[in-house]
Amino acid sequence: MKELIRLQTEVATGRFTLPVVILVCLLLWGVSYQEWNELFSLLITLFIGYIFIETNTAFNLIRTRTTMPVCIYWLITTALFFLHPFDWSNFVPLVFVLAVYQHFLSYESPSFPFPIFHTFLFVSLGSLAFPQLLFITPLLWISMIPFRSMSWKNFWASLIGLMTPYWFLFGYAFLFEEMHLFLTPLKEAVHLYPIDFSHLTINELASWGFITLLLMICGFHYWQIAFKDRTRTRINHSFLVIAGFWTTILSILQPVHLCQWMSIQLVCMAFLSGHLFTLTRNRFSGILFIVTFVLYILLMSFNLWMQYFNS
Repeated sequence: MKELIRLQTEVATGRFTLPVVILVCLLLWGVSYQEWNELFSLLITLFIGYIFIETNTAFNLIRTRTTMPVCIYWLITTALFFLHPFDWSNFVPLVFVLAVYQHFLSYESPSFPFPIFHTFLFVSLGSLAFPQLLFITPLLWISMIPFRSMSWKNFWASLIGLMTPYWFLFGYAFLFEEMHLFLTPLKEAVHLYPIDFSHLTINELASWGFITLLLMICGFHYWQIAFKDRTRTRINHSFLVIAGFWTTILSILQPVHLCQWMSIQLVCMAFLSGHLFTLTRNRFSGILFIVTFVLYILLMSFNLWMQYFNS
């Protein structure tokens, strides 16, 4: 067991973990390459990883030097081959992680509205590609209370941030007499789809199950050891836990948008699992580390097999 924990520690805090992960991801992305537009998805994924590193550094989410969150995010995203073809909804995890960064900046800033404005601006921009992303806004408003950033000034800033992209979109649609461009996202946001999983492929369900299981384990585990972190770090991670659980519920209620919600779940899970594997070093974390690695290999192999031999 000591060797297992030592292996987990070396991987979580080692200098060579990130370079190895980059090589593995580029190799897998190359193996699964089918269309040129997948390069845009790759660039988005790389930029999300950069924001991961900046977020962890700026807010000290993990008390020691590590690249585990970004490594986990890149590895699992690379294994989800069905998300590699470019689609405008691929920007959803990017705008979410940017919104999270800005939301963390708003801590104890009730009279400084710019972070809140930018938080809701990013969510609103993402909703142009994925209108259902607006369901994140109630969670953001509620979380402003523990972040101690709730004030009338910040509340109005959040509304202005939400309306700004639609304001410009309305102006464009009205000027060129194409009002459907403005109305379509709004209609789509309030459209209720039946809860039907029949259209989902088995590899999509398997990937969602893997991410959801690890998210639940890491989320509940964090709440058990949260007292070890500083107050601000604890509030930041608790937001990620709740956001992960909320998007899990939304993915169940809206299976037609499972892939989009799964991409947000993955962001939350990567931060939380990176925290667990870096700072928790006991029998539980060692076994979970190995089980996660084995399940990842199986998931990656299964998705690759489904792409090439069962299409």
